[in-house]
Amino acid sequence: MPTTKKPAVKKPAAKTAVKNPAAQKTAAAKKPVAPNKAAKPTAKKPAGPIQVEAIDAHPEFDLFTYCELSGETRIEHDLLEELEPRFDGWAEKYLRAYKITDPAAPGDGGHLLIWLEEPVEDEIEGVWQDSPSAGMSFHNLAIHMVMSAAQNVVPELADKGCAPLPKPTAGILKAFEKLGLVWNKEGTVNRQFAVFTRMPYSDGCGICMLRPKCPNASDD
Repeated sequence: MPTTKKPAVKKPAAKTAVKNPAAQKTAAAKKPVAPNKAAKPTAKKPAGPIQVEAIDAHPEFDLFTYCELSGETRIEHDLLEELEPRFDGWAEKYLRAYKITDPAAPGDGGHLLIWLEEPVEDEIEGVWQDSPSAGMSFHNLAIHMVMSAAQNVVPELADKGCAPLPKPTAGILKAFEKLGLVWNKEGTVNRQFAVFTRMPYSDGCGICMLRPKCPNASDD
């Protein structure tokens, strides 16, 4: 007998997923978003220790500069013979110069501190008692010395004609104490003839504590 083949039954085609953009957006909206992790604050590097270093400052007596400082056009020969030996003697015995570096201070933290020891003040006071005019001459000589010493270390001060006075940091104040000096709120130390300024030169009048009262202040 001939056999009759049964017709093949077709299997239903597999359903393919139909992409639905709207459904995908809805699903994405429902998916929780992980919160951004807060960035860890960068730890500040601890500032290094204050450094106090004695340096050589070589002031030079300049007659023209001294006359300009004193407001004189000429100096008597007898007075000149007294000024120069005192200048050399004070520089050798009583002039002190230090570089103080505080890493916590602006810039590289370098500062220059120069002063004349108390015996110079006592000597000038003694001369003043006998002759106020001579005492003033030696007073101006001491000012000329500390400024000349500062200009020798920081040459830019010569062009400016003054030394900008910065406000010392807490670390520098402690360095003052170790050197036997006391800082006053007025912007002076307990030595009559002294210079405190930045080293190397920077910022000029912009950092000077005396700017509000200085007639020569400028926007440099």
